[in-house]
Amino acid sequence: MLGLLVFLLSTNGTRNYTWSEHYKEQNKGPFGLKVVFKLLKSRVPTSDFILLKKHLNKSLSTQPGRKSNYVFMGSGQYLDSADAETLLRFVANGNDAFIATRVLPFNLMFKLYVKPCGDAKWTNLNYYQDKTVRANFEHPSLRNATGFGFEYRHLEEDKLYDWHFFDTTYFCDNPRGLVALGKLNGNKINFVRIRHGRGNFYLHSNPLFFTNLFMIEKTGKDYAERAFAHLSNGPIYWDCTSKVPRDVAENLNAEGQGGRRRRDFSRPSPLSYVLSQPPLAWAWYVLLGATLVYFLFRVKRRQRIIPILPANKNNSLAFIRTIGRLYFLQNSHRQLALQSMKLFLQFVRDRYQLQTRDLQEEFVHQLRVKSEVKLETIKYILDMHNLIERSPEITDKALVDFHQKIEYFYKTCK
Repeated sequence: MLGLLVFLLSTNGTRNYTWSEHYKEQNKGPFGLKVVFKLLKSRVPTSDFILLKKHLNKSLSTQPGRKSNYVFMGSGQYLDSADAETLLRFVANGNDAFIATRVLPFNLMFKLYVKPCGDAKWTNLNYYQDKTVRANFEHPSLRNATGFGFEYRHLEEDKLYDWHFFDTTYFCDNPRGLVALGKLNGNKINFVRIRHGRGNFYLHSNPLFFTNLFMIEKTGKDYAERAFAHLSNGPIYWDCTSKVPRDVAENLNAEGQGGRRRRDFSRPSPLSYVLSQPPLAWAWYVLLGATLVYFLFRVKRRQRIIPILPANKNNSLAFIRTIGRLYFLQNSHRQLALQSMKLFLQFVRDRYQLQTRDLQEEFVHQLRVKSEVKLETIKYILDMHNLIERSPEITDKALVDFHQKIEYFYKTCK
């Protein structure tokens, strides 16, 4: 079984996946959210799972008499003032919001966290670097005796990662302050609750925990289910619109705070003065023109340095380890068998120059003569393929037998 998955994925599957942290809800890659998306969708009837594809102020609304949930997961989140007000009003009316991100919107936290702990002002999350981290919950009914281990991987390597947490200055005895719900390594708080009106905001600082890379493991799935235990049983609104890359969210939040990343357009640049004086402007243009001519002639007279390119690195096995488990957990045995047959026929066409449109007696005879493989093996592969095409599903044993016959053909053919 493992050999079949390795063969199929190494030849046809890796180009469909990326190791960037995109947090796309329908993506099957390591850092997609397909598994957690399906998990949350299964908690409620289909009509109660609502995708928010427009701005929140146009799509998020309270359902009378029903307690609802808002869910966002992404590397960074940005809300404009209207969306932030809509979300605050939604929670104040008795609903809950679950937000898992490394960059919380400043205009949301500016109104949600209004100095409950003295002079502490909301800035942003802290982080520390490590390859692994162990998370756990504070509530006794959710707590795990050994915790939940998470190990960051990129391609085939374990790498350092920025694990985010909330600063201790945000916590105090004030009921309006943050309440710790979960910690990293026993002392860094990464999951909190803050009350707002009649509802609650649940803020999680490591959305990576909910990606496919971890959700396909029992540890990740158990952790997610315990985190979602804080939500109500009502409708779920999944936010597809507020997701932005982390660096974009940080820049937008910094501008909202009047931080140093905000450009000052009122201050003239030195070049603006040069261009405002005709003699200086002419000198500037002549300098640019002379520089351009110099480089054009230099390129023609001298050969460019040929750079030494590093050797290509084969990262296919890293995809296979992660994505292969995703295919296997989905029980798509029939699709794996059909894909294996496509690769087998491609092998026959490339090696023996045989047409594979008509798999009848003439094809079987020619393939037996050219490959010198037993006639019984070739007929078994073709008959099994016909049976799989007509069947809606196949068993584990049928898939393994089919794969073993094809492997036998590869090993014994001439």
